[in-house]
Amino acid sequence: MKKVFYTFALLAISLMSCESSSDDEPNIPDTSSILPTKVDIVYSDGETETIEYTYSNNTLIKEESSDGYYTDYIYENNLLTEINYYDGPDDEILESYTYDSQGRVSTINIIGVGDYEYNQTYSADNSVITQSSITYPNTDPSTITISDGNITNSTEVSYYTSTNTYDNKNGIFKNVELREQLVTIDYENSNALNFTLNNLLSETIVENSTNQSENYSYTMTYTSFDYPRTVEENEDGDITMYTYTYNND
Repeated sequence: MKKVFYTFALLAISLMSCESSSDDEPNIPDTSSILPTKVDIVYSDGETETIEYTYSNNTLIKEESSDGYYTDYIYENNLLTEINYYDGPDDEILESYTYDSQGRVSTINIIGVGDYEYNQTYSADNSVITQSSITYPNTDPSTITISDGNITNSTEVSYYTSTNTYDNKNGIFKNVELREQLVTIDYENSNALNFTLNNLLSETIVENSTNQSENYSYTMTYTSFDYPRTVEENEDGDITMYTYTYNND
């Protein structure tokens, strides 16, 4: 009888232990759908601006500024085909893309600041992207280098070289659909640095002809999910402050 009671006692303790262990397991939230819905900006001269972001699921389709301008993102067959900039009701810059057989941006066409076309080619591991002018074939090409989802270097031989460092937190647009495509496009309407996997800590831009440099540093606070809440951009003493709101706030 004692033996039977002892067996039941062990079983009860084992079940209690399993229940306790299950209760103690952390409830890890799903952060894959976190997206910024707006950013409030205070510039160094005191001027302010708010940019609001509109999505279809996780796909960015519009940026709209309180200053009256907006940017539309156009897609076809799960590829970004256009980023078009409007100032009020008037189109200002229309930017379109074609792709190669591997789904990489191969040409960029810009209308509005002139009519320009560029060609993009890639290194074997896709880490270095070379951008050459089709419109002006004798101009020097430019390159961007991508490492671990971040743009670490960009160079336009005749003009500048930029070097960047990053934190290890979640990039503001980390979860946006087609982020990997967006980070490879850096022209009139598209700022690839917005779509890096992590967040800029520093950016040094050196003018190649004079060796003069512009230095940017970034200081951040973060949400409880490790996305930037505030970003202080310091450009050689000029401070711009960005405050982000997310869809899970």
